[in-house]
Amino acid sequence: MRIVANSIPKSGTNLLARLLTLLGFEQTSEMGIRSRLVAGPFSPARKLLRARSAEKVTIGVASPQRIDRRWLERRLSRVPDGCFVTAHCVYSPELASLFAGDRMRVVCILRDPRDVAVSQMHHIKQRKEHFAHKAFLKLPSDHERLLVSIRGGELGGRRLQSLDERYRQFLGWQDDDDAILVKFEDLVGPRGGGSAETQRRTTERVARHVSLEPDERMMRTVEENIFGVSNTFRKGQIGGWRSEFSEEHARAAREIAGPLLVKLGYEADPEW
Repeated sequence: MRIVANSIPKSGTNLLARLLTLLGFEQTSEMGIRSRLVAGPFSPARKLLRARSAEKVTIGVASPQRIDRRWLERRLSRVPDGCFVTAHCVYSPELASLFAGDRMRVVCILRDPRDVAVSQMHHIKQRKEHFAHKAFLKLPSDHERLLVSIRGGELGGRRLQSLDERYRQFLGWQDDDDAILVKFEDLVGPRGGGSAETQRRTTERVARHVSLEPDERMMRTVEENIFGVSNTFRKGQIGGWRSEFSEEHARAAREIAGPLLVKLGYEADPEW
């Protein structure tokens, strides 16, 4: 069994990777599947090598890119049995077909879009290699940066998609037979502000999806170790966006993603 651990950036990639490791899978040393494969440092050379074929698939979430299908197939063929590779990929039938053809199961994780917007803002500020880093730092303050993280915009010669665009393109995975979609909030457990019972049910779902039969020993191992040596992930708490959103940020999130938040179960009313 080989697995793609797929996430919207800043939605809990490390949490999902930790779960799969505790279930007995090993993370491959290969770079994950994300838009940096054809962007970032030396991007012209990367694009020439990796996006030259007429047959392409889309990878990435915040700023999707087209990539040579055969190049990606060769890359995935190097993932050994019993291993997983991380990914940031919106859904497309072409990419789903590629994973299925390589007999790879997909486990997807997402998080409250508002928490993702906050985490992404801090991430882009800190990561000098991020395509939007320089343009982001030119914005007057974190107030404007967070608005861009919510609404999207043109940065660094590429388009950063809005929260709604990212999530709606990602949600296609929930209807794919070889994929399962879980929430960060359902997996994080009591130490992150969630529920132990929900964490257990979610772990069981993931285990069965990757052809494991969950037992009590497995459940205890996950519950006791999913946070590793520390008791919390950095900023890994549910609802942290409330301490950073102004009313303008909340209004922007309602305008951009109000119905989406209801669809995902994070709010009961789009005008929350």
